[in-house]
Amino acid sequence: MTPRDYPLLIYHPIFHSDGLPEDSLERSERLEHLIEEVPFIRKSIKELGQESSKMIKAKNGKEFLPLVHSKDYVTSVQEMCQKLQQGEYLENEDVFLGKNSYKMACYAVGASIQAAELAKHGKKSMALVRPPGHHAYPHKMSGFCIFNNIAIATEYLLQQGEKVMIIDVDLHLGDGTLAYVEGKSDVYYFSISQKGLWPHHEPADDTNTELIFLREGTTDREYCHTLEEKLLPAIARFNPDIIAVSAGFDTCGMDLLDYGEIIKGGFALSEKTYSHLWDILDTTLIPYFAVLEGGYNPLSVLSGVLSFLKHEA
Repeated sequence: MTPRDYPLLIYHPIFHSDGLPEDSLERSERLEHLIEEVPFIRKSIKELGQESSKMIKAKNGKEFLPLVHSKDYVTSVQEMCQKLQQGEYLENEDVFLGKNSYKMACYAVGASIQAAELAKHGKKSMALVRPPGHHAYPHKMSGFCIFNNIAIATEYLLQQGEKVMIIDVDLHLGDGTLAYVEGKSDVYYFSISQKGLWPHHEPADDTNTELIFLREGTTDREYCHTLEEKLLPAIARFNPDIIAVSAGFDTCGMDLLDYGEIIKGGFALSEKTYSHLWDILDTTLIPYFAVLEGGYNPLSVLSGVLSFLKHEA
């Protein structure tokens, strides 16, 4: 396997700049540990903008925001952030905003579009972005999310005639993404999340969604069984051209240990489950890409990203 055959990572240094309070779970430390612990990622970041075998520099994706979000909403986010001084922040709809939050969220969208475009050409990639996006609605932010990265990337593909399946493996249901797919026949939303956890949604009976809720403390064995029994048949039924993965690693046991009391739940998954997910997707021979969602213990993000890379090594 040559270096170009490996999955690519898409990243931008702006994801380190936030000025958010220490009690916010969605902070730059989520990615910093990954950079510190993985030598090739650290080296690739230093070489961003140059020829790199495993990392691409994210672009600003503000031009793609209208694919999902209203002009008034985008303008309001931009204006809220512009009014803040460096180091200042405000809280809006469970989202902490700093001076750089609007720009950072635009780069998260851009990275997601780049990942989608790579998938069109049969290349696997993961957008290492923050803030996450799957709770964001067309007209409002929610749950750490400003713009819905995966929804925008999906809409980008739909408008080019692609049939897309979104697989959301975050601990929390992606309610913003669920709202986005409503009524669309060319996109399918498959979610595995914790039962009874925010944002509290009942199983859907829509033809283009499948919502699976598992118990708190779900183990690798239980989760992998669900992937085999539910995910593979869903992929076969819908037969998408491209698969988009909302890669939330707050399902990791590290998050349960550190933040279980705060978020009122968690799974006990390890790198084994994440590797199994990628292996299952590989067996379908359908192009796919991933966009980072949750995962608030830096070790959880490390585990998830390494699984994405190692399963090809």
